[in-house]
Amino acid sequence: MANTNRADRPKVAESFLAQIWKGQWVRKGPLPTSDGRMVRVRSPGMENHDSGPDFLGAAILFDDEIITGDIELHVKSSDWRAHGHHLDPHFNQVILHVVLWDDAKKATQLQSGKLIPTLSLRDYLNGSMDELSLRAQAHPAPPLPCRGVGDRCEPDKLGEILDRFGLERFYFKSAAFEVELILEEPAQVVYWGIMGALGYTKNKKPFQELARRLPVRVLESIALEPEPENRLVRLQALLLGASGLLPSQCQAKSGLGKLATLPELDEAWRSLNTAPSMSYADWHFSRMHPNNFPTQRLLAAGCLVDRHLEKGLFNSVIDLVGRAKPGREAKSIEDGFVVPAFIGHERAREIVVNAVLPFSFAWAEIGSQPKLSQHILAIYRAYPRIGENQITRYLSNLFWDNAKSRNINSAQRQQGMIHLYKTFCQEQRCEACEIPDCC
Repeated sequence: MANTNRADRPKVAESFLAQIWKGQWVRKGPLPTSDGRMVRVRSPGMENHDSGPDFLGAAILFDDEIITGDIELHVKSSDWRAHGHHLDPHFNQVILHVVLWDDAKKATQLQSGKLIPTLSLRDYLNGSMDELSLRAQAHPAPPLPCRGVGDRCEPDKLGEILDRFGLERFYFKSAAFEVELILEEPAQVVYWGIMGALGYTKNKKPFQELARRLPVRVLESIALEPEPENRLVRLQALLLGASGLLPSQCQAKSGLGKLATLPELDEAWRSLNTAPSMSYADWHFSRMHPNNFPTQRLLAAGCLVDRHLEKGLFNSVIDLVGRAKPGREAKSIEDGFVVPAFIGHERAREIVVNAVLPFSFAWAEIGSQPKLSQHILAIYRAYPRIGENQITRYLSNLFWDNAKSRNINSAQRQQGMIHLYKTFCQEQRCEACEIPDCC
């Protein structure tokens, strides 16, 4: 097919290009990228309606190697630099730049310096632009086999499947903590897990990186120095300063506003005479409620370390879990992580489900404490549901057509939906999934 001159190119909206990518309206077989490799798409990923790359969690086969990551779409490859993505660390997980026209004719560079391939679709579409436009309007993508399954399937049967997947996800999380426990002290591992949970999806990795660079033993040792009245300020100054997010470090872009303790935080950081280990560019602020800014969560982290300083974070966590009773009374664990004005019960519940319980189970398993292991599993199985996220909303819409199901009545079943998505939906393995045939 002849190249299309710039003047002859039709105007194409990126939303239409997203339909092409999501529907994979391209010829079958491997396609060539700008660096000479051949790619096959195992999963186009999940469309992202927030800031950041256009599709998240894609699976691409480069020659014979499967790579997972994000996809960024542009009508022209030059739009990558025009939109400033080469300066934005939040695009560093992009594995493939998908375009209609490769007008830049050079490698796509991430903020990290890594080069990724560009895939130009224009010559490999399975129809003309006009034909594909009509297809998008008249023939939307065929429904997935699991659409409406929640209305067709016996609630108990679907619930059992989600319970099983939720338990698998719990074991996977615990296994990751077991690996960490081989390498680090328990106090550092649980601190790393809680910091990741404080970061939400967007800032999970930066929070965990900060936890590695600023270990809990350092925080606790500095906090135990004299002048206990300044202890919380010193802890918060350490966390904000090491992250590079004090207003004096990032031209007042930290989102801390007119926080009353800012002068004390700055002074405490200067007195510690420590260099920041991270910078503003490592953190995500875009399209977030100010209460969820990483700076607010770091202030909360300082409060948590301060609160549990007497026993130590690790001992406090094990004590909270050990004293809790399965069922609604297990919410008592959350009380150890609620910080007024910073962390509410919903976020505290997510910390418990995603970090505290799987960590505690891993520690009990390594220490051969079967009674404690069974106690933790009983708490997890009966733990109330937590907040929704992009994946649980997507599958709820798919299964129940936007209706809220009473069947998703526990955190375990929500976790099961996430595990289901990452195991089957993300790689479009519908034929291997038991959900469509569970009726």
